[in-house]
Amino acid sequence: MQEEVLKTTITKNLIFESILDVNIVDWSLVNNNENIYLSWEYLSSLEESMKSKMDFIYSVSYDINNTPILIAVFQVVKFTTNKKRCPKVLLNHKPHNVSFNLLVCGNVFSNGENGFMKTSSINYNEAIEELTSVAKKIKKTITNKKISITLFKEFSISSTEKTAGFKNHNYNDFMVDVNMVLQIHDNWKNWDSYLLSMKTKYRTRTKSIYKKSNNLVLKSLTTNEITFYKKDLTNLLENVSKKAEYSYGVIDVKAFGLFKESLNNDFSLRALFLNEKMVGFSTSFYNNGQLDANYVGLNYDYNTDYSIYQRLLCDYVEQAITKRAKSLHFGRTSELVKSSLGAQPVNMKLYAKHKNTLSNFLLKPVFNYITPSNFELRKPFKADFKY
Repeated sequence: MQEEVLKTTITKNLIFESILDVNIVDWSLVNNNENIYLSWEYLSSLEESMKSKMDFIYSVSYDINNTPILIAVFQVVKFTTNKKRCPKVLLNHKPHNVSFNLLVCGNVFSNGENGFMKTSSINYNEAIEELTSVAKKIKKTITNKKISITLFKEFSISSTEKTAGFKNHNYNDFMVDVNMVLQIHDNWKNWDSYLLSMKTKYRTRTKSIYKKSNNLVLKSLTTNEITFYKKDLTNLLENVSKKAEYSYGVIDVKAFGLFKESLNNDFSLRALFLNEKMVGFSTSFYNNGQLDANYVGLNYDYNTDYSIYQRLLCDYVEQAITKRAKSLHFGRTSELVKSSLGAQPVNMKLYAKHKNTLSNFLLKPVFNYITPSNFELRKPFKADFKY
């Protein structure tokens, strides 16, 4: 634990290397059940499952009355991508892939603004001043790993006015692939009412997904079942992760069981079976009124014939309607398919800074390949259907 006295509204901060050492009362006062990814239950489960593969660091900042007013989660992770996409000035020469350590404020296993939470006692500029200061201290006094890039991920474009202060500290901003978001209409009481809002062409396509996947059995797994199927889940997850152009690391499926145990109905793992063989699965979190699609695992040998992936996407919509969520956050990738289900793109931005001044100036090419993908936005709903 490190402590530092500051000269702003924030008078001190405490930095911890385990969520178990954090004062849960202080932490919860700031989060106030607003973000499941900043909840003690989620963080303790994630840390327990991933602590051997990455470093977790937490900060709590206090005002003059010793009241907690800002919390943040950092991770030290190894970022890996294809060497040909990265400029030589930033990376060591290696035969195939290149990798370097990132200090990330945010959650590398979820999309969205999940890195920090503040109270109304401070504004965003003050919070950013503190967060950048904490990041510097972590690199100097906490981690012994060589950090190439500090990253704050990731913010919707509508939030970037609040986070523009990162540029005052020479952070570069980058667009990343959009988050596909489906707003859940009040009139959607069930799956059938959702289908009725679609144009005939898209309704027919969606029904065909169910026809092709008719022989699949969908099941919500319990904690014990997640443990029982650990090998299957791992294999299916690896099938998908191998196709990724970049990686912060792959989550251990042990985390899924811990999430289910600690978060109960706010976490769901749904698996598809063909003749009792697991051929696909999805995970999701119910996060303060929104459903967040998370990981998907697939057996690609069966995917085309049984529309496994698309069936899982449809199930996300069904889950969101059943839970009466306000929105479904599909996440990145497969934008065309998700837009066919009614999702709209939300532009996302991150802030990054290289430790070296020259390399920081040349940092943008590193992230050029994860700029938003081009896709044709579909409009599946009837002309008279309005939110």
